[in-house]
Formats: sequence, C-alpha cells, structure tokens
Amino acid sequence: MLRYQVVPATLIVFLLTACSSGNHTTPAPAAPVFTSTPVTQAVEASPYTYQVAATGTAVTFSLTGAPTGATLSGNTISWTPTAEQSRVSSGFTVTATASGGASATQSWAVTPSGTIRISHIDTLWNESGSTNAPFDWSLLSSYVAALVPQPDGSFKSLSGTAGANGTFEIPNVPAGYYWLRLAPRDTYWTSSSTFDVGNDFFFVPTANPPAPTTSTTYMNFSFTSLDATAAPGVLQFDTPESAALNYWASTNAGSTTSVGGDVINSNLDSSAIKNAFVRQYEPTAFGSMNGYVLGPALTLSNLSLTTGGHNTISGALNPTVPASINLSVKGSAWTPLFDHIAPTAPTTVGGGFYLSVQPYIAADGPNVSLSNPIDLIWTKAYIVSAFTSPSCSINPPLTTDVEAGTVQYSDPFPTTWRRTFRVCQSASVAVPVPGGTTQGINVTNNQTTSLPTATVQPLLSPVQNPKINGTDLFTAGTINGTAVTLSWDPPAIGTPFGYNVAIMSTTTFPNGTVGYFSSTTLGTAKTSMTIPPDLLRSGQTYLFVISSRVDGRANMETSPHRSSLPVANADVISAPITISTVQSN
Repeated sequence: MLRYQVVPATLIVFLLTACSSGNHTTPAPAAPVFTSTPVTQAVEASPYTYQVAATGTAVTFSLTGAPTGATLSGNTISWTPTAEQSRVSSGFTVTATASGGASATQSWAVTPSGTIRISHIDTLWNESGSTNAPFDWSLLSSYVAALVPQPDGSFKSLSGTAGANGTFEIPNVPAGYYWLRLAPRDTYWTSSSTFDVGNDFFFVPTANPPAPTTSTTYMNFSFTSLDATAAPGVLQFDTPESAALNYWASTNAGSTTSVGGDVINSNLDSSAIKNAFVRQYEPTAFGSMNGYVLGPALTLSNLSLTTGGHNTISGALNPTVPASINLSVKGSAWTPLFDHIAPTAPTTVGGGFYLSVQPYIAADGPNVSLSNPIDLIWTKAYIVSAFTSPSCSINPPLTTDVEAGTVQYSDPFPTTWRRTFRVCQSASVAVPVPGGTTQGINVTNNQTTSLPTATVQPLLSPVQNPKINGTDLFTAGTINGTAVTLSWDPPAIGTPFGYNVAIMSTTTFPNGTVGYFSSTTLGTAKTSMTIPPDLLRSGQTYLFVISSRVDGRANMETSPHRSSLPVANADVISAPITISTVQSN
C-alpha cells in the first residue's frame, strides 16, 4: 500500500528561497585604463619608441594600427621613420586587453620632422640630344635655407649641406609649409620634401673655352637666289650655337642677292660654330596687321670660321617649301586685360604674334630656355634694320582682331622639330620714384602654345584685387607693422599653376639716376604670401609685380622650372609702398 507524505507549502517556499539566495552573478571584468601618454615627436631615420602602460589584470598589448615598419615588443612600440614617412602624419592604434577579455584602445598620430632633398640637375639640349649637368652648390651653399614659420610670426632658418651630383639636403624640417630659399631670384613657398630646381637649357658644348681676351672677328656675307619681292624685306643669319652671331639686313625690292658684313668684338670662339641658318623674310599683310613670312632659306653645316680673322659666308638660298595656316587672332580680347593692373592706366606699347620652329627640340619635348627659335611668321616692327629683331616691345600694339585667312609661308625645317605660336602684349606704367622723378616699367601678357587650329584668344588674365596687409595694392602708402602680407584673387581667365612676385627696390644705376630694380622673386601656388625675412628694410620704397603663370608641366611647389606647352604669364604692378617698420627675424 503506497503512502504519501504531505509537505507543507510554506516549507517548499522556504527551500526554494534558500536555494536561489546562493546563486551569485559574476561581475564583468574592468576594462584597462591607459596611464601612459603617447610620444608624438619623431625624426626621420632616428629610432622612435613609446612604452605603453595601462591598469588592469594581466594586461597584454597589441598594435592594431601603425605605419609600415612599426613593431610592438611587450609594451614597447618601436619605429624608424623612412624618408617617405617623414613630414607626413602616420596614425598609431594600440589595444590593451585584460585577462578577462575586456579591452581599450589608444590612438595618436606622429608627424616626424624630415630632410628636404633638393636636386639641381640641368638638362642640356643640342642637336645630338640631351645630357645632364649637376649644379655646383659651392657658390650658394651658405645661402640655401628652409625658412620655417613660427607661432609668433617670425621664421626659423634651417641650413643644410651639399651632396654629390647636384643634391642638397636640409635636415630636421618639420611638416607644413616653409620658404625654400635657393638663390636671390629663387625662393618658393612649399610643403614638399623633394624639390627639383633643374632647368632645360639649349647648350652646345665646345672643345675650346672662351679666350681670356676679346678679339675682332669679321663676317662677310654674300647670298643669292632670293625672291625678287615687290617691297623691301629682311635677311637674317644666325646660329643656334651663339647669340653673339646674329645678323640682320634689309633686302632691296626686286633684288635676288644680298651682300653685307658684321663685326664681332668678343671672346667668342668662332671656330666652335658649325651650324647656321640663313632666311629671307618677305613682307605681307595679316588682315589688319603687316608682317613677314619666311621665303627662301639655307641651312649651313660644318662651318669653318676663324676667330680674330676674316670669314666669308656665301651660298644660294633654297626655294620655298610651302606651308600654310588659317590665322585668326582675337587681338581685341587682350585690351581689357590691361585694366585694373596698375595704380594708373598703362599705355599699351607693343604686341604681336609669331609662328616659330625650335631647332632640334622634339614636338612633344620640354620648353628649352636659350633655344633661339626660327620665326616663320612674325608681325612687323616699327623699324627694321640690322640692329632690330622681332620683339614685342617694338611692334605696334595688338588691339584689334586679325582675320588673315589662309597665310602661306615657307617651312623647310624637319617635321620632328617643335612648332609654336606666341602672342605677346606689352604695356608701360609710369611709376613715381622717390626724389620726384618717374620711371616707365613694362608689364606683359604673353603666351606660347602649339600651332592653333581655332581663333587664338588669351589663355590667362592677371590676378584680381591685389592687397598688401589688407589694403589696396594700387594705392601708394606706408606699411607700419611686423609682417607684410600680399594677397589677391585668382585670374578671371585661366588656371595658374602658381604666381611669381618680383620685389623691385630703389637703386642707383651706373648713370647716376635712381630707379626701381627687381632683386628678388618669390614663388607660390597660393593666393597670399607673408614676405620672408630680410627682404624688406625700414625706410625703403618698393614695387611688387605679381605674375600669374600657366604651364603645361611646371609645379610651383616641386619643380617650377620644368616646363612644357602651353605657357602664359600676366602681370600686375603695385603703387610705391614704403616700409616704416620691419621685424628682424
């Protein structure tokens, strides 16, 4: 017989309560708390260390974010910044984990100071191609410096040392922008850690150095097979190997010959000249403008000239090699570009256009300085003689549209050589000079492109609303302050790669007159600049010329001289500005 024992309900409740009161919940482990402060200072190529510390139970550390090359051993982070990692921000993240699994992270950034590496290797071009020529820094090494802005508005000058093959290094430069001072006319506002100062030059090496003394060399010219033109034209003889040998003469209407001579007093080694070009330019009309086009021409090779003696150069010019261009230039578009560029209205003094070929330079090659272009078309100067050449300043102003239609000319030169089309405009501004006189200073708007296929119009206009310390730059005044800042708005036409600011100070010229002379040029890609130290002096009066610049290749902050088509510049000029107080940095 089964028997059941009855248990009172109150006892059951008691037993359940007693059991539940012994079931305790374990609290979550506490997350570590960092007690160390990250090290944020570092130097290129020097060991960086940071010992991490945190409270907690059996805390371990892991590096969950760091630049390449950083390691963690125990609680010590180690890193040696490379050149590529210097002067830029690198992020770190470390995770601290306690024994129970709770964790915390600490993040910070390190921007190591680093070395500025400057390279000055010029590329020298000639008919054989190009060679590299490292610059010798010995004459400028004491001048080169990185001028680093300080919180109080001053600049700290950091110097460096020259290396091999045209290199120069300035160590321990912090991140950010600084003035890189390379030469009196080469100072740049940049944040880059590398800088290419190199240029592309036309240069013909010669076996014989210039003679220590000058000599008189005579050139006798006799050329035949010219075109018998209805009006006088121009004959030109020059060589890409020397600017000193450049002969111009008028040709007679109806004549097929040209005879003349030139005398050169210099230390030029004429025997090194091997190549020359002889050209006949024939008068023509480009719609509303007069000018010249190339006719018969002659290329001379393997010349054998005697320095200090008499040399006869003769030959028959070759017939024209037909070429043509549909020529349309909107000259009127340049006229308003001279408005609001100076304290007084400028007077347009010259203008023109030139279709040219550049000897030995490839069509897709760089712009090469000192390369004498051969003009195929050019506008007519006021006066043409043996002493004048195509120049913007002696040409009638280009103020009206030129619709010349199809223009025929001769182009006998290799098709691999580069063709360019240049438009130049020049105006003169009368600026007061301390002492009561005035000086005419030219401002320009120039551009060079490949051959146009449409109407030629301005690529670039001047900067707008230029100011000095917030005041109109076109108003004469006195600056009384510890810093001088120039600012402006970008041009209305074109996108500049940067701006040059030429500082013109008063000086006494050899003839005893006082006038302005450009002694310093500053470059920036920004639309403002604080003038670096020691350029402006108390009691002196200055002019500032701001040039906006376009270039197909140049970079103002890394390689300002490496150039390719198209190029353009447009100027503004300030009123006289007198400095009464300048802080000595």
